[in-house]
Amino acid sequence: MEQRTMENVVKYYRRKYNLSQEEICDGICSVTTLSRLEKGIREIDSLLGQTILGRIGREVTLFETVLNEEDFGLLKIRTEIETSVENKESEAARKWIREYCKLMPQDESVHEQFCLYQEGLLLEKEKQPVKIICDVLERGIRFTIPDFGIKTDKKRLYSPIEIQMILLLYRYDREKEEILEEELLKVLDYIEAYYKDEKKEKIETKIYLELIHYHKQKENDEKILVYIDKLMKVISRGEGFYYLKELYFLRAKIMAKTADNENTREKCFKDCIIAYNLCEIEEDSGTQGKIEVFCEEVLKCQITEPEILLD
Repeated sequence: MEQRTMENVVKYYRRKYNLSQEEICDGICSVTTLSRLEKGIREIDSLLGQTILGRIGREVTLFETVLNEEDFGLLKIRTEIETSVENKESEAARKWIREYCKLMPQDESVHEQFCLYQEGLLLEKEKQPVKIICDVLERGIRFTIPDFGIKTDKKRLYSPIEIQMILLLYRYDREKEEILEEELLKVLDYIEAYYKDEKKEKIETKIYLELIHYHKQKENDEKILVYIDKLMKVISRGEGFYYLKELYFLRAKIMAKTADNENTREKCFKDCIIAYNLCEIEEDSGTQGKIEVFCEEVLKCQITEPEILLD
C-alpha cells in the first residue's frame, strides 16, 4: 500500500470521527509514530499499518506495494503462518512462527500479538486444555490492551485481531465470563460506531451468536431473548436471512417456557410459522419436523401450509 494513501486515510477518518491520536495508537505505537505517519515522514510496516487502520474500522485487503524488502518478507511469512494454522499443520505453523519471531521488529507489540493469536488458534484446533488456550490469548490481548480484564469506563478502539482474540477468550474462559461479556458489549458499541455494511453485519452476527450460545448453556432465558432481538435487528439491516430460522424457533421455545397465556402462545406460533417458512426456502426438512413436533406437543396446534409471514 502506498504510504501517502495510508496517511490520508488515517487523517480523514480520525477527523471524521473526532478521534485523538492517543485513542488510535493506544497500546500499538507511540503518538509520535502516528503523528509522523500523518505528516508523511514516517514509514511503518504493513502489520502496524493494518492495525492502525483497523482501529478506525478500515481494512486493507491487498497491499499494492510493500514498503521494503524486509516488510515484504514478513508479510510472506505471516501468510505462511495463517495458511498452516488454517490447515492444522502444527509443525509447519510453529516453524514459521519461530522464524517470524527472529525477524519481526522488537519494538512493536502488534507482531508479538499476531504470533500469539495464531498460536491460540492452533491450540484450539489441536483441542489443547482450555487453560493453555486462555493463557495464550490473554497474554496476546495484553500486548496492546495492558489493562484488559480490569473494569473501566475507558473508551476503546479495537483492531480486528484484538476483537477476534477477545471473542475466542470469551468462548473458553468461564472464570472471567462477566467481565469478558462487558468487553464484548464495548466491542459491539465500537463496531456500531465505526464499521460499515457487510463487514459490520458479519462481525456483529458472530459476536451475538457467541453470546446466545453461551447463555443457552447457562439457561439464562432473559439474556437469550435480549440478544436474539438485537441480532434480528442486525440481520434485518442486511440482505440475507442467515440464522433467522434458528433464532425465531429458539425465541418461540423460550417464550413458551417463560409465560403461559394466549397472547404469548400466539407470538410463539407466529415465530414458528416464520421459522417453518424459512426452512421451506432453505429446504431444511429436519428443522421443519422439529417445529411441527413442538407446535403439536407444546402449543397444542398444527402447522399446515402456513402463510408467509416474513415481514
